[in-house]
Amino acid sequence: MVNRTASAHKGIPTTENPRERPQVNTRTTGKGSGHPPKKLSPLDEWKAGREKAIGNPDWYIYDNTIRKLVSEINRHLSTSKNIEKYKPLDWKLIKAMIWTETGAAVTAWKTRPIQIGNTGDEGIKEVVIPARPRKYNIIIPKTWNTYLINKTDLIRSNPEYNIRAGIAL
Repeated sequence: MVNRTASAHKGIPTTENPRERPQVNTRTTGKGSGHPPKKLSPLDEWKAGREKAIGNPDWYIYDNTIRKLVSEINRHLSTSKNIEKYKPLDWKLIKAMIWTETGAAVTAWKTRPIQIGNTGDEGIKEVVIPARPRKYNIIIPKTWNTYLINKTDLIRSNPEYNIRAGIAL
């Protein structure tokens, strides 16, 4: 039985009083514990970045672009004679790829949301060099070549070009 007194907040046991609980988790932050903050693993750091982005309107700025590009892919593949019983690609899978590659709170989100064209990235060569064999030609519409071939600078600086290159790869 819980011992209740008149001075306790209307009979709520002190262990259950939310007003008296600290607002930070001292086990993970180190705040108030006298210990330095716990160093997060790369995976936990990635997860924390995603949690911080909840409610951030920047997470949704590419939705229409992704829908448009996926619609173009679906239209192209649904009429391809090389594919039987095509099941349309869900645009949310591409959005999930982008969320995995970068985050709305990262500077690269404004230019390279799918991270194609980062320093040292060899993948960009697959889409911009005309002499390379086009392994993705069966998947992407031919009209996309105008957005990919010899467009290194645009792929690195324009989010729509970057997303298009990422889908092609």
